[in-house]
Amino acid sequence: MKKITRFLFCTFVAIMLMGTAISATACHQKEEYPSVPEVTEPQPTGEIIPTVDRQKELKDARKKYADTVAWLYMPGAEVDDPVVQAEDNGFYLNRDEQREYSTWDCYYADCRNHLSGRDALDTNTVIYGHSSNDCDPDGVRFIKLHRYMDADFVKENPYIYLSVDGDDLIFQITALFITDTGFDYIDPNPMGSKLTELFQTVEKKNWLDIDGVTFSEEDTFLTLSTCCRKYDKTNSGDQRLVVMAKLLPEGAAAQEFSHHFMDVRAGK
Repeated sequence: MKKITRFLFCTFVAIMLMGTAISATACHQKEEYPSVPEVTEPQPTGEIIPTVDRQKELKDARKKYADTVAWLYMPGAEVDDPVVQAEDNGFYLNRDEQREYSTWDCYYADCRNHLSGRDALDTNTVIYGHSSNDCDPDGVRFIKLHRYMDADFVKENPYIYLSVDGDDLIFQITALFITDTGFDYIDPNPMGSKLTELFQTVEKKNWLDIDGVTFSEEDTFLTLSTCCRKYDKTNSGDQRLVVMAKLLPEGAAAQEFSHHFMDVRAGK
């Protein structure tokens, strides 16, 4: 009986030691993997929406890329990159942040925009990026804007974050649509009737039916624009996928809202 007891005890100790060794090895291996990217979750209604601090990344990017003016972070869309700006919008059309030739270019702000701080923003800050013919939402650059064509994705990722000098800004997604370039949605400072007409046109084109989140004429907003071949039936090359988001005030609280995706009809 003593031998059996001793055998069982030794077996138990051996198993415990093996488990500890395996656990220690697993922990060691886990430390070798890169850290998990930062993901923000939508806040419960009434809670303050936390900002995402990208000031260090912005500062480092300015040292590396001379034309850096902002940092764009879009959780869920795998966008966490610098935004550059040139004196004309054609300069970065086929260049990367280092001003070298690139098929996929970079994220660049409209040359007319001012991004030196929250109070310096134009009414409409526009950022451009490339897309591809297949419009694959898992592709590079702004091809990922196609992910926002899923209402559930928008519900889980309602905010876009833009860091400028000294300010980490939060924008709430308000509209998504396809348009041709005949619609001047990239005007940096539409005023009066032009602003009213812009919002009216956006409302007509909007494929996201958002209950509780709308534009007002006092808003400052962010516009993300990319080519869209999928709905370019005539191969005109002038179709664009556009995501628009309104700037939230500092210390804004999460609010109740619901999204659903409307019938997809190009030229709505």
